[in-house]
Amino acid sequence: ENVKYLKGKTFTNNVVADPDIMSAVKGATLLIFVTPHQFLKFDALQTAELGPDCKAISLIKGIEFEEGGPRLISGIIKDSMGGMDTSVLMGANVANEVAADEFCESTVGFATEGAGAVWQKLFDCPTFRVGKIKDVAGGGLCGAVKNVVAL
Repeated sequence: ENVKYLKGKTFTNNVVADPDIMSAVKGATLLIFVTPHQFLKFDALQTAELGPDCKAISLIKGIEFEEGGPRLISGIIKDSMGGMDTSVLMGANVANEVAADEFCESTVGFATEGAGAVWQKLFDCPTFRVGKIKDVAGGGLCGAVKNVVAL
């Protein structure tokens, strides 16, 4: 249970908490980044023993502003992970609606067809419909500005 943000919503039995990042990702072929962007840390992950052809997806909405200009979170993840194939999952939904199993939709923005198919298959279910588009930057940018546009 995430008592701070989703009180009363319990995780399924197949979700196991592991405070050791190296142990948690050992042999992983899919990495899901879903933490506030200011808490992203890659030092340990850069030396992790990941599975072959490991792919990443970012559910993090936001843009970082660096000396060279704005950067999407997916680009930061890709560069920090040695060029790893990185997709995004963005949609007009909020965590409490997803946790309550209310109908939601999202879109996977991907760079390679294989990654798009894997992520769509992983996340799509009757109450969480997932489409896909070959556009990581477009998907990430829409996710980053959706709250601003909604205002």
